[in-house]
Formats: sequence, structure tokens, C-alpha cells
Amino acid sequence: MKNIKYLLILVSFGMCNESFSQDTIGKLSFETRYQLRQDSVYVPNLNIRYFFTDNNTLRIGMAYQYSSILREIKEVGGDGVGTVEKLNDLFVFNIGFEKHFRKNKVSPYLGGELQFGFGKNEEYGSRTDSLIFIADYNYSIKKPISQFGVYVFSGVDFYLFDNLYVGTELGVLFSSIYLKTGEFKITDESSLTDPEIITSIPSVKTKTFGIANVGMIKVGWRF
Repeated sequence: MKNIKYLLILVSFGMCNESFSQDTIGKLSFETRYQLRQDSVYVPNLNIRYFFTDNNTLRIGMAYQYSSILREIKEVGGDGVGTVEKLNDLFVFNIGFEKHFRKNKVSPYLGGELQFGFGKNEEYGSRTDSLIFIADYNYSIKKPISQFGVYVFSGVDFYLFDNLYVGTELGVLFSSIYLKTGEFKITDESSLTDPEIITSIPSVKTKTFGIANVGMIKVGWRF
């Protein structure tokens, strides 16, 4: 009886220890990505993984890109100054799945994801038509953007420590970008007939298919 009792104690301890180990394995990771190209600009981004099993992962990501360019247009033979400002912003959200094949410190994987984006392109001209200085002339251009993509990829993570890893990823992306119907507004304070004119800008839809994330390096931390 004593031997059976000790055996049950050892089995129970082993089960508790196994359960504890599974609970302490990191199921969540956070990572950010960088493009190793001379013409690239770092885009703030965050990717989150949830390992619902040892080798199966749900992932979501977010990225935001913003730019603002302000250009002055000076009056020829005078002191007047006009400005043209171009604003662009785009928010992209993605959700996908990864299948991992981890071997010690190296973890290759395959997967796919859906991408959704929205943003806008805007331009504002003050005291100009974008080419020359006009004291009483202002305009604005507004074009909403939506984006949808399907991305199939393969990648690999290299664990430098138990929690810290670096990696890379490469895939093919089908993307559809929709420039929705926009608005072109002119305000001419010197006009004697119609000081404000609003016209519609036709929509444009483009589709692309090609290789994505060439030269991408990512750094992550698994909790």
C-alpha cells in the first residue's frame, strides 16, 4: 500500500508540475517590424500573437502611417505668401493564423491573414491655386481611402533568449485600394458670381498582386 501511495503522490506531483509548466509557457507575444531598405520610412506598427496551442497562433496587427508636406508659394514682385499642404494618413488592421514548426531556438511557420485599411488624402491651398500666388483664392481636395488585402506568407523566428526573438517573413499579397469619390472645393473671395464651387472627384480602384515584406526584420518578446 505504501508503494502505491508513493506512486500516486509522484504521479500527482508530475501532473501538477506539467500543468504548471504549460501555464508558464508564454502564450502571448508582442513584436514590431522594420524594412531594411534605403528608401523605407519606419511605420509605427504592433503585431500581437496568441499561441492557443504550442504550434497554432492567432495574430492581429496594427500599423499607422502619416505624412504632412507644407510648401510655400511666394508672390512674384511682392511680399505675399501662399501655402500648399498635403496630408496623408492610413490605418491598417490585420488578422490571421500561423502554423509553427518549432525546433529548439528556431521556429519556422506558415500562415495567412486578411488586411483592412482606411484613411484619407487631403490637400489644402491657401492664397494659391497650387502654382502661383493668388491673394483671394483658396482650395481643398479630400479623398477617402479604403483598402483590403489577402496575404499568404512563410517566416522564421530565432529565439535569442527564452522570451526574446528576432525573425523575418516573406509572402505574396493581393491588395485592392479604393480611392472613394472625393471633393474639390474652391473659394474665390474676389468672385462676383459664385465665391464657392464644389465639384466631385471620381473614384479610382486599383488592384495589385506581388511579393510583400522583402527585407523585413522583426523583433518580438514572448510573455
